[in-house]
Formats: sequence, C-alpha cells, structure tokens
Amino acid sequence: MASTSDNSAVGMPQLDFSTFPNQIFWLVVFCVVLFAIVKFFIIPRMEDIFANRRKIIDGNIAKAEEIRLRVNEIEKQIEEELQKAKSQCDEIMSTSGNNIKEQMALALEDSKIATTQLISEAEGRLKELRDGSEAAIEKISEELASEIISKISRGK
Repeated sequence: MASTSDNSAVGMPQLDFSTFPNQIFWLVVFCVVLFAIVKFFIIPRMEDIFANRRKIIDGNIAKAEEIRLRVNEIEKQIEEELQKAKSQCDEIMSTSGNNIKEQMALALEDSKIATTQLISEAEGRLKELRDGSEAAIEKISEELASEIISKISRGK
C-alpha cells in the first residue's frame, strides 16, 4: 500500500541523493573488508599452495634429471659390456676357426697317411697274390706239361 504523501521520493530509490553517503560508506566498508580477507587469508594460502606446487615440480624435475643421468650411465655400461661381448665373441670365433682348420689339417694328414698305408698294404697283398699266382701258374703249367707229355708218350 503506497502512501501518497508529498515527502515520498519519486523515481528510483538508488538515484536518491539523500542515500548516497550511506551507500558510499557501506561500499567502502565492503571493499576494505573484502580487500582484507583477500590480502590476509586468500592470497597467503594461494602463495603457500603455489610454493608447495613449485617445490613438488622442482623436486620432480630434479629426480627426472637424476634418473636421466643414471639412465645415460647405464646405457654407457651396456654399450661397454656389449662391445666387450662382441670382442670376446670375435676372439672365440677366430680361435675356434683356427682350431677347426688345424683339426681339419691334422685329420687330412691322418687320412692321407692311413690311405697311403692301406694302398701300400693292398699293393703288398697284390704282389704276394701275383707272386703266388705266378708260382701256382708255373706249378700248374709244369703239371699240365708233364701230363700232356705223358699222354702223348702213352699214345705212341
């Protein structure tokens, strides 16, 4: 219910100049309190949070750098071990190859000697057989000749 007195303000109450000092006072009080809350409570907490985050990030970066250095050292050790293993492998391969060549040469010499012995033994046996067969042939031919002569002489 609206009163129709002459003292009532016409229009918007926010634009009434009589209330401006009161509004300005409360605006200043609100801004000072808000500034104090932000300055003394919110900003220090945010600074602590940011400082803690920065410490964690710096710690993680330091750990990552340390791990990277360790990884590089391990890679160098692995490369060195790999080079040693390769050189040992090459050395083993060369000595094995030389040993195999020597063994093959010895085996070839042994087989040559064995073959030469077998050939000489076979030649000796062949010579004996030849000599024995010549003697047998002479004996048989003598027997045949005497038999032929005896048959011819009997027949006359």
